[in-house]
Amino acid sequence: MFKLYNMKKLIASFVLMLAGAAAWAQGGSPDPNFYIYLCFGQSNMEGQATPETVDQTVDPRFQVLAAQNFSNPSRTMGQWYTATPPIVRQWAGLGMADYFGRTMVAALPSNVKVGVIDVAVGGIAIEGFMSEKVAEYIAGQEQWMKDLISAYGNDPYQRMVDMAKIAQQAGVIKGILLHQGESNNGQQAWLQNVNTIYNRLLTDLNLNAEDVPLFAGETVNADVGGTCSLHNTIIAQLPSVIPTAHVIPSNGCPCASDNIHFTAAGYRTMGKRYAYEALRTMGLETKAQADYVWNNALKKVYSLNSIDPISDITIRVGGSKVLTAWGTFDDGHKENLTKEVEFSSNDFAISNGKVIGSEAKTGIVTATYTDFLGQIHTQDINVTVSDDGPNHVLVINNGTVGTNPWDKEAFCKLETPMVAGKKYVIKATMRCDNNGTCALWPRWDASSNRDQWGNSADIQYLDTYNVTTTYEELTWTFTANYPHDVLLFAIGKLGGNVYIDDVSCMEVGGSVEMVANGSFESDDISNWSVLSWTGQTLKVIEDATSGIKQVTVTERPDVIYDLSGRRVNTPQKGVYIVNGKAVIF
Repeated sequence: MFKLYNMKKLIASFVLMLAGAAAWAQGGSPDPNFYIYLCFGQSNMEGQATPETVDQTVDPRFQVLAAQNFSNPSRTMGQWYTATPPIVRQWAGLGMADYFGRTMVAALPSNVKVGVIDVAVGGIAIEGFMSEKVAEYIAGQEQWMKDLISAYGNDPYQRMVDMAKIAQQAGVIKGILLHQGESNNGQQAWLQNVNTIYNRLLTDLNLNAEDVPLFAGETVNADVGGTCSLHNTIIAQLPSVIPTAHVIPSNGCPCASDNIHFTAAGYRTMGKRYAYEALRTMGLETKAQADYVWNNALKKVYSLNSIDPISDITIRVGGSKVLTAWGTFDDGHKENLTKEVEFSSNDFAISNGKVIGSEAKTGIVTATYTDFLGQIHTQDINVTVSDDGPNHVLVINNGTVGTNPWDKEAFCKLETPMVAGKKYVIKATMRCDNNGTCALWPRWDASSNRDQWGNSADIQYLDTYNVTTTYEELTWTFTANYPHDVLLFAIGKLGGNVYIDDVSCMEVGGSVEMVANGSFESDDISNWSVLSWTGQTLKVIEDATSGIKQVTVTERPDVIYDLSGRRVNTPQKGVYIVNGKAVIF
């Protein structure tokens, strides 16, 4: 058996050597204007949407190096082809790399080609791309998964390296695209595994990280009901582990009914976003070349018709509002343009995508967007900041009550971690539609000590309190056993909506608030998340029923907020909100 296995490996290596020789003979020395990108991941990288008519016409400057043999369309491993979908394997569909390549060739000079090597397996965990773990991983899989991996010689990582070495004889590797995580949803260990794979690729292919950035795409977003959107909180940490990593946002990208895979329109938008980020890293504009020859149907995918009308905004003094913008394109599809739009105003301060209501006034915020064709679009937003207004709270739609406290959870990421051994006080004002209980379990998410589900095992279990239909302030005072960086509210025993306000975490006797926007006077809740796969959703709403929060800020002059909505006990130099007014200290 050992001899047979090694003979197969030798035959495979010989075949790859012949393929590389053929590629060398066709192209001679590597072309510096042939940009190669390695792509790997699971089903969303593989492509799950049926290609439509607009997807079938492909610029021949966009190439794919086949990473396995298949017959429909006819592809031979190790050979270059025009990247007509499917590009990964037979019976796959439109995926992440398709519109990445289309966008890149349109944006780059006409003498530049773009090639992709796409090694992807639907359902594979990140461990399936680690050569030292892949055999054990395969052994525990069902036959359909074994069949998919066997098409890559039972080692997808090694196949990617082998194909990359062939590609290096034709061009220059410029980046790595990753879309994976659904099978490692929420697992902190994913970060180090990706880091291992990335650095291994750099070593095995003699590449420099500064020249070959990593582009990692988010899973289907929570804003469209993504089942695995919890993993986006993990993906967001990737640049802190890999300095040359860039996160590709999935906000607003439509998904299929399974809430795991994107639609064709979603893949097109994600592909464009991968390309836009790659262009930015090269210092280039996210704009097509003026002389690019368009297919008319494809051009409509990139040409914005208009920014959609944006509703008037009303903010209470001391609060802020996250700015969002959507656009309708000439082919009829809509995109969330928020991260690409420039918001500006002569009337209000804008910080981190939020308009700040520092004083009572009315004014205009302008959204400006330049599409891929260079066309400039604007939309004005009417903004009113008032001394009056309802209270804002976080509402979590919990759905049906669970059996266990951990069946439904809400997570609050702290601004700074706690210090083990120090004493802290955590407060939250809560009510719910149906009486139940809430427990608080601070957790050290950055810990390498993981449980069987891949979550941090360094967790501290605090008291459980009753929650009723009337707002009550809950208080937990404790000594931290670990440097906790997340507050986990275990709310599985609460059915319906759960309302949370005035969340605070401070060291006893200290003055630094560790919860950003705990008053929810901004609707920026990026530091909060839920178990979206259970059906939980969260948003900020106006709630005039709060018995505690009906007391206005002017009656509580001792409460001071910074411009991010964080409560401050001892303000330093700067601008703060006191009694609903901006005050300079």
